[in-house]
Amino acid sequence: MSVASSSSLRALRLASAPRFARAASTYQPSSSSSVDAPPPRARPASPSFFTGKPTYHDSLASLQSSLKSAQTSLRAAHVYPLPSSLPMPQPPRASWVSSSALSTMLGTQLRTNTHREVVELLNELHAVRHLADLAGMADVASSVDSALERYERPEKVEAGKRSGEGSRVDELGRAYAMGRRKESSARVWMIANPKATGSLDVAETLGFASELPISEVLVNHLPLSAHFVRPCDRETVLRPLRITGLLGAYNIFALARGGGTTGQAGAVALAVARALAILREDVGDVLRSDGALMRDTRMVERKKTGKPKARKAYTWVKR
Repeated sequence: MSVASSSSLRALRLASAPRFARAASTYQPSSSSSVDAPPPRARPASPSFFTGKPTYHDSLASLQSSLKSAQTSLRAAHVYPLPSSLPMPQPPRASWVSSSALSTMLGTQLRTNTHREVVELLNELHAVRHLADLAGMADVASSVDSALERYERPEKVEAGKRSGEGSRVDELGRAYAMGRRKESSARVWMIANPKATGSLDVAETLGFASELPISEVLVNHLPLSAHFVRPCDRETVLRPLRITGLLGAYNIFALARGGGTTGQAGAVALAVARALAILREDVGDVLRSDGALMRDTRMVERKKTGKPKARKAYTWVKR
């Protein structure tokens, strides 16, 4: 059997090539394959569609865009940033939704660091909004306000948060508040002292006034010095008035129950600070910075089994 040469094989291949090309050019797909072909997919509207947390990334991008737009508008009006010689105006305190509500809103469970980053971005937007309000740029403030609206708590919740546990002011101008410390609880009523001529400021309280008015402080129908014998307890009760420069400006009537003298003094002081924050909105930041509006959660540690007290132990005897 003879084997064909390479030249003859090459000639046979060239002769058959046009026929295969014509066959391929005349081939038409069947109608069934064209019907079953999937339609072209549309491009997602959001660039974070394929990420694990699209709602979270879209929300952050929207907040950052609002912040950048507001800063650009303020910078064009020569309002932002402020000169280093001028103090940065402090915006009013903002209250955002809780961590769980924010996680539900953003569609993901926020970790501590992630939640802190979101809150810092919201606070920065809030500061820019306050600056726009002071500059009279209502359009910029309204745009930032619309961006922050869904993240802020309702006004009723915020008002209850500021006032404390059932704090209120009645029709006679008396402020009522409640405070707790350890096992003690106290209810306080405060009203402006008619002997005080006008409102006292810090300068007058520090000694520039010729004479300070004397107010009445009654605890359980007794004068303050009669109910609290120790000077440190009396100083604890009067501390909210002292740091705000309002000594003698209000008459105080308190009812304290439970616990000892230290617990009752702390409870009365907390109630006085809460009532003072209702009557004078301008002293809220001072009281908040001092921690007067925050309840002291420390309690007496429980006794342990086999020990005479919480941590005291009996003397160990070898034999």
